[in-house]
Amino acid sequence: MRTTDLTLDLTLTGARSAPSRQTGLVGVLKSVWRQLRNRKAIGSLHDLDDHQLLDMGLCRHEVREALTSAFFEDPGRHLTQAARHRANTFYRNARRD
Repeated sequence: MRTTDLTLDLTLTGARSAPSRQTGLVGVLKSVWRQLRNRKAIGSLHDLDDHQLLDMGLCRHEVREALTSAFFEDPGRHLTQAARHRANTFYRNARRD
């Protein structure tokens, strides 16, 4: 499918229909639920030792930073970015050797 095949139906009126408002509310609730579930899963990372965390590309302070991030931020995204940054740094340094 090409991007030219996609069209957006934009309604420029200020009123939103009831199904549209419900869909927005359901999306927000799903997002909050996902973030709470991620915080709980990341909280269980404290049970791992430093070597196990390093196998995942993380350090203990990155886990702490993710858990102390703002409430509406997804802590999983923070850990994903930290692990990717660590991997990129490792491979950049490996190429120089």
